Amino acid sequence: MNERLARALRPLRLAARRVDYFLARRFALSTREDRIFFVSIPTVGVVAGLLGVLVHRTIDLVRSLLWGYWPDLVNAAERAGAARVLGATGIGGLLIALVVLWAREPVGGRGMSSLIEAVALNGGRVPLKATAQSALAAIFTVGAGGSLGREGPMIRLGAAVSSWIGRRTGLPPFRVKILVGCGAAAGFAAAYNVPIGGSLFAMEVILGSFALEIFGPIVVAAVISTLIARAAEDNTPIYALPDYVLESPWEILAYLGLGIVGALAAVVFTLGVRAVAKLFQRLRLPIALRPVLGMMALGALALAVPQAIGSGFPTIREALSGNLPLAMLLLLPAVKLLATALTLGSGGSGGLFTPSLFFGALVGGAYGAGVDSLAPGVTSSYGAYAAVGMAAVAAGSSHAPLSAILMLFEFTGNYELVLPLMIAAITSSWIARRLYPYSVYTEPLQRRGVELAFRMEEAALAGLRVDALARPDPETLRPDTSYAEVVEKFLATRRQRLFVVDAERQLRGAVSLHDIKHALRVEEHLRTVNAHDLMVPVTTTLAGDERLHRAAETLARSDFERLPVLDAGGRFLGVLAKRDLLAVYAQEVLGRPAVLSTFVASDQPGAGGNAVELPPDFALRSVAAPADLDGLTLAEAALPSRLGLRVIEIKRPAADGWEWIVPDAGTVLGRGDQLVVLGPTRAVEALVAGGGGFDPSATLPGLRDPSRR
Repeated sequence: MNERLARALRPLRLAARRVDYFLARRFALSTREDRIFFVSIPTVGVVAGLLGVLVHRTIDLVRSLLWGYWPDLVNAAERAGAARVLGATGIGGLLIALVVLWAREPVGGRGMSSLIEAVALNGGRVPLKATAQSALAAIFTVGAGGSLGREGPMIRLGAAVSSWIGRRTGLPPFRVKILVGCGAAAGFAAAYNVPIGGSLFAMEVILGSFALEIFGPIVVAAVISTLIARAAEDNTPIYALPDYVLESPWEILAYLGLGIVGALAAVVFTLGVRAVAKLFQRLRLPIALRPVLGMMALGALALAVPQAIGSGFPTIREALSGNLPLAMLLLLPAVKLLATALTLGSGGSGGLFTPSLFFGALVGGAYGAGVDSLAPGVTSSYGAYAAVGMAAVAAGSSHAPLSAILMLFEFTGNYELVLPLMIAAITSSWIARRLYPYSVYTEPLQRRGVELAFRMEEAALAGLRVDALARPDPETLRPDTSYAEVVEKFLATRRQRLFVVDAERQLRGAVSLHDIKHALRVEEHLRTVNAHDLMVPVTTTLAGDERLHRAAETLARSDFERLPVLDAGGRFLGVLAKRDLLAVYAQEVLGRPAVLSTFVASDQPGAGGNAVELPPDFALRSVAAPADLDGLTLAEAALPSRLGLRVIEIKRPAADGWEWIVPDAGTVLGRGDQLVVLGPTRAVEALVAGGGGFDPSATLPGLRDPSRR
């Protein structure tokens, strides 16, 4: 069976090798990692685009089954009757409850905040099963008329699949994070036909970086996803605007004022959603009952105000065209805020970007109507202010002004409003960030006490803990270590400071090279002084569970090259060196993989050595010599020609410890030898697995000499 499967898969393997060779030759992608990443980008775009179409069609199917065939949900809420409205929302709540029972935990909080946390703290790991559960709950939520957006499940599914692809193909965390951004951008682009805005949203909100090496892959994935979505859906702008223009240069001041109002509205939107979520938590209801109660309450609200139901696209279009009465402009923002808070706070799942657009359009429209009443004929119709208000509230609630500006431009296709959009969105984001430092996407993390790094460069370090990088410290001193032994320790190392650790691994202090000089003034001290007498308190330490970006700040303020690392009980774990931190920065941020080790002279076990950087896909490891190489010379083993490996050193057991051998072609390998090999990572792994299936009699017949054993 295995042989049959191997034969069946052989054409695929050959095709993969041909593609691999083509990419290496045509695009100068010298490493396997580069080639995998290159192929993963369009793959993510295709998968996210197809998933976006699937989610959109599934939402439409659920909506048709629960509501029937109406032009939109507002029309259905107005005409379908109370029984149909309450029944559709109630069944939707029950479906969400079933997903909650399956997941055995709430699924409504796994929104954009989970992607931000994955990038900032978890190396881009987005759990696929949990994301699928949340996406299924979002399909039921949006399909049943919940006041959330369809972009939520599309973004999360795209990001989760991208993360899975990156991790399964062995990409490093830095590139997995970029793929997560590609998947999120592709999902957003598929949801709303906005490739540029979706790309900037992923970079601004999820990754927190605009680096060129990130921008290219994300745009490629978003464009591919958009092309797929356009082939399956309508290609027209979602919110087609009349030809609004600036009526006067002085009108810019009115749009600046809208930016201020938009900031206040964005903060109210963020805190309002949080307040209702807290209310549901205080009710002490079973988590599966909360979405049923919340969706039924939403249905009751829709009986009074039908515009509370659904995403609100028809209402936004009416506001943009200037056809909504002033009373509705004043009433609907509060109604929509309550509807969104009920849906999300009760455990529903979906995107918050769409309801923020609704909220902004109505707030902007009401503001524009007020401006027009103060200066009639001088300003544009309130529809223009509704469009700009969408960008202002979206920017203020997400703290992402650039993506809000370009998305609204792509939504409307109106170039004349770009300048008002820029002024209002940037003003709103700047003021909202100072009024409340957390966006609608990071506020759930703040409630859980999760500290985030807002730039991708900082997040690359924040994803690691100090104890993951700390080295054991073999040069520690005991409190009773004599002066002569202390001096010997310093002579055997290049370090300027050694730590004093007692038998319980508690850090007692540190002895510096400068401190031991004082003991030389009195000859008796050479016999009586010990490490306890020489040590001084250590004022700066690092906690093992501390995030690396905070440790970098501490090291930057310190004059020392190494700081001690302690666990939660205060026990000494080791040291964190600045050069190791810089190596991680070079690898995770600059994309230059580095070896976090040193070459050290064998007669100087404490020497610091110099860090050596290896190419990607290469490894330097000490491995046990495989049994099938026993008795062969290095020439007979032919490791360079068979596996591409070089043996740099051999560590051989000796009577008094270990013997270090600098090998040549005639060096005979023996049992117990430790080989220090350098070469491709896959070749090293093959050698560890047992010499890569080496058969000396078949490869080099007649060369094996039994007398060498």
